[in-house]
Amino acid sequence: MQLALALVLVGSAARAQSPATARLSVTVVDQTNAVIPVATVTVTAPDAAAAEPLASVKTTPTGVAAFSGLRPGVYDLRAEFPGFDPSLLKGVRLRAGDNNHVIVLKIQKLEDTVTVAQDTQTAASDRRGISFGSALTREQIDALSDDPAELRRQLEEIAGPGAVIRVDSFEGAALPPKAMIKSIRVTRDAFAAENHNAGAFGIDIVTQPGLGVLRMGVNSNFRNGALSGRSPFTPLKGPENMQNYNVNLGGPIVRERTSFNAVVQGMTSYDSSSLNVALPNASRSEALGQRTRRDRFALFSGVDHALTPDQTLRISYNPVITKNRNLGIGAYDLPERAYNTEDWTHSLRLQEIGPLGRRFFINTRINLTLARSTTQSALEAPTIRVNEAFTAGGQQQAGVRRQAGSNVAFDLDYVRSIHSIRTGLVVDYFSYRSNVTSNYLGTYTFNSLADYELGLASSFTRRVGNPNIAYRNVQAGAYIQDDIRVSRTLMLSPGVRYEAQSHVANAGNVGPRFGASWSPFSGGRTTLRASVALFYDWIGTNTLEQAIRVDGTHQQELNILDPSYPDPGPLVTTLPANRYLLADHMALPRNLRVSSGVDHTFGPRLRVGALYTNVRGTRLLYGLNLNAPIDGVRPLPSGNIVEAVSEARSMQHALTLTINGGTPPPPAFGGAKGPLWDWKRAAINAFYTFGTLRNNTDGDFNVLPTGRLNDEWGPAPNDVTHRLFIGLISQTLRNFNVLMSLTAASGTPYTIRTGGDDNGDGIFNDRPAGIGRGSERSDLQWTVNGNFAYGIAFGQAAPQAGPGGIGILVQGTPGGSAPTVTTFTAPSARYRLNLFVNVQNLLNRSNYGGYSGVLTSPFFGQPTLVMNPRKIDFGLGFQF
Repeated sequence: MQLALALVLVGSAARAQSPATARLSVTVVDQTNAVIPVATVTVTAPDAAAAEPLASVKTTPTGVAAFSGLRPGVYDLRAEFPGFDPSLLKGVRLRAGDNNHVIVLKIQKLEDTVTVAQDTQTAASDRRGISFGSALTREQIDALSDDPAELRRQLEEIAGPGAVIRVDSFEGAALPPKAMIKSIRVTRDAFAAENHNAGAFGIDIVTQPGLGVLRMGVNSNFRNGALSGRSPFTPLKGPENMQNYNVNLGGPIVRERTSFNAVVQGMTSYDSSSLNVALPNASRSEALGQRTRRDRFALFSGVDHALTPDQTLRISYNPVITKNRNLGIGAYDLPERAYNTEDWTHSLRLQEIGPLGRRFFINTRINLTLARSTTQSALEAPTIRVNEAFTAGGQQQAGVRRQAGSNVAFDLDYVRSIHSIRTGLVVDYFSYRSNVTSNYLGTYTFNSLADYELGLASSFTRRVGNPNIAYRNVQAGAYIQDDIRVSRTLMLSPGVRYEAQSHVANAGNVGPRFGASWSPFSGGRTTLRASVALFYDWIGTNTLEQAIRVDGTHQQELNILDPSYPDPGPLVTTLPANRYLLADHMALPRNLRVSSGVDHTFGPRLRVGALYTNVRGTRLLYGLNLNAPIDGVRPLPSGNIVEAVSEARSMQHALTLTINGGTPPPPAFGGAKGPLWDWKRAAINAFYTFGTLRNNTDGDFNVLPTGRLNDEWGPAPNDVTHRLFIGLISQTLRNFNVLMSLTAASGTPYTIRTGGDDNGDGIFNDRPAGIGRGSERSDLQWTVNGNFAYGIAFGQAAPQAGPGGIGILVQGTPGGSAPTVTTFTAPSARYRLNLFVNVQNLLNRSNYGGYSGVLTSPFFGQPTLVMNPRKIDFGLGFQF
């Protein structure tokens, strides 16, 4: 009996010592979904008498805290880290086995900058880290132009050609005013599946809501042509003037919950184009007195609302109205060729971002657009074109184009153990209605001035028919990628993306992606990266619209060779006519991109990098003439039948070297402390690219003069062998900000052409025998730009309330140190006055362009224009 009782007691004890247990994994992230290492996670049993913590664990470099041996039941989970508000998950039920949860920490409201103690070696191998990229300082952003077109050009100079610009994750969005820009980051190796474009460079712009107390800013700048440079082709300068104003207002609506920001932007300007033509009796090189006028009004408004402590809703509305007068004149075009345009666009954007439940993070975006564009010629008359000598007559552009559509996209992140999975979808839907028409009165083309004087036109073309069309275009992409933290030094990033588009029957557009980032040495000073990715491009709406409009039914393009002049005779439908169509077997263009590079930090003030990329393009579009003359005779009794087919290819090699050095000036420009003079308050960033780009196509409907793809292989029009950018920012003299930049690029290719229609197809693109595409190059171009600003700060700053919702950016810091989570810096003074001078082409360097490659042109082998004479803007800004 005693033995039996003992056995029962032993069995009961054994069962009591080995019950089913729960294992818990908690991932701690910030509001941008970046993991937070070394955060403290505490587990508490709420039903315990004293509610004492059962266990506290620090998160690993991947942001994960692991617990084991817990009894199944209900617990409270608490996460905390310096600089962030603690977060508590109450009443979490743990079941036997594995349990996974995500805790999002919100940055403390009064913090300016918080350093996250992430292991530097781990940070260096993170593909989303600072390696292979750079971030503009506040002073660099302030020094950028207020003119949207000039701002875009400056950003492309900083990042490199072909850079893709995203604004708050919206690709293709209008650039916001500087007053709304919180941060600008350049990424130089965008291989991930979330990216649509194969370009190596990306520019991410993040805008900011109104913060703290109500604040307002006003700034204006102006330019007078008296200080502008003169083109060496003209004896006198033409009229020039520019006035620009910005008024911004932002602040809280509901304290710590809802904020707004609004910017009213207006610009009016005029300048004059330089005419450089050869006429039968004389040549004219002059600055036209006819003013090219540009007027623009825009409103950028947004509201940020914290739906919950972790979920933010952003709503923005952006109407833009632009009017241009006397476009299309100058160079070879006489003043009578002027035309006017008027455009308005209304954009409504909605963005919701934050955790979804306890395991996911979502970023949903909707962009609704309405647009209308009107074009009208100043003179209604036929066009007379003498190849690269002069062009006279009317511009022949008229009509209205209406566009309505939406862009819907979302990204969903899931963090678990060593995996950081991101999946997403983007769908663009647009409808178009258009009666835009061109060449509706006809164009005479002459090979040379001598032929013009004799009245011997080579061709007469004219579009006839009804230009009214309506169509829809849908394009979509879906992707998934997993950043796998194999170890604290190695990250692998496999992924895949699928693309599809209406009007294109081919559906096999699956693009696998794979990248690896490795930081082999302690301290995280060196990052090695390699990637391979397959990208697909969408067919442009201009290509779709031309194929729909000039299809032989809506419109056709009459093409009469050797017509009588000035009257081509009766225009009847039996005359030869051109039409355009898309090939039935057309596929989306495809690019295979392979890259490898190294990024290394030499001490706290210098970081250098090298990145090699190879992009092989296939299925590129070119124009195949299905009715090209054979020995002077066309197969069909009509004009050209040009089909866009996807059979061309390209090859690009590029080696890019980058340098980021020095110490940026203090962020409180206009209220900086410290010594009056300090040479250390300066930083430099630079990149140099050596590359080649070859292809065998000049565009979707551009017909090959030889008719053979192999004969067209040569330098692409945008092939630039050497490209250099050097930017210097200095506040060596306290509160005096200097931003200098040098941009340089070797010449671009241009093609020698005979000037005549040698093969009788009515297209003037024939080359001399034995001469390939892009055989000549323009001259080297370089420009020095400067921005000089002085800030005066005064008055006691008002107390600052913290922002509601999302408002942080995770980025690395130079020198291989830990990443920082940056919020909005509280102003050091209540009022700030900025005085600045912005100079484009400081040395008035003459960069020549418009080189003529036509043998019959009086300007053959010569430049015909100077692209950027010196311009000086003066400005004043006041913030309070």
